[in-house]
Amino acid sequence: MKLGEALAWAVQKLRDAKVPEPQTDAEWLLSHVLGTSRTNLKLNWDEELSEGQWRDYEQLVLKRAKRVPLAYILGEQPFCGLALKVDERVMIPRPETEQLVELVAKRLKGLGRENIMLADVGTGSGAIALALASKFERATVIGVDISAEAIEVAEENAKRLGLTKRCVFLRGDLTEPLEAIFPPATFDAIVANLPYVADKDWEQLEPEVRCYEPEIALRGGPDGLDVIRRFAQRPIHRLLSFGGFVALEIGAEQASAVQNLLRQRGWRVSVEKDFAGIERFVFAQR
Repeated sequence: MKLGEALAWAVQKLRDAKVPEPQTDAEWLLSHVLGTSRTNLKLNWDEELSEGQWRDYEQLVLKRAKRVPLAYILGEQPFCGLALKVDERVMIPRPETEQLVELVAKRLKGLGRENIMLADVGTGSGAIALALASKFERATVIGVDISAEAIEVAEENAKRLGLTKRCVFLRGDLTEPLEAIFPPATFDAIVANLPYVADKDWEQLEPEVRCYEPEIALRGGPDGLDVIRRFAQRPIHRLLSFGGFVALEIGAEQASAVQNLLRQRGWRVSVEKDFAGIERFVFAQR
């Protein structure tokens, strides 16, 4: 079978399964099997697939047709210019979180400090921690997650990226490991992308999310704020250095509630919108 014919079959198969971007995903899967780029595919439509290549491609397409996330099939997800390993142990990093990293980086540069200490609470794959470590060569980043499996993935990513000396991952609930190990005024920023999907929204999510990504990384209780509420109740301010800040990613329509949570505990709060115009990021300082 020729590449073009295989791709046409895959696109139809994925379209029938209601996969959101059948053409794009079919191309990614074929380029993965062939070890080439999507651009090269389009230059070689008439090339023949070997029997083994066709068999491998067919299996991957059928897997995607079951709505297994593309990133889990490929085993990687790009994030802030990094290639991160991802699998069913961790949530797939989102484009919105790349924007959070950029906003945090901008604020850190504004502090004008050379050696900085950062914490990433709910680190998952290590995406935020590793992205910030790659942006600030003299930064030390501590990632925390309650999931031992997530910590394993984060450590694998740190090793792959050569960042094990500056990124340390600890298992624990929210900031508890930080409070137990580090003295007051240690961190210049504490970043957290915590579970925030409300129960009422869970069944409306795409099957890729609902059926395959870890619920512990996504679900935030009846109003989506259970974990964020517990985070706000921790003595976070004691961990921050002078001028340090907290940065949170939140769900749509949660900005007002999260601002109130933090203001009630004495924080000065501001909100930033994502590229879709949604109030997505909350920054807090004392």
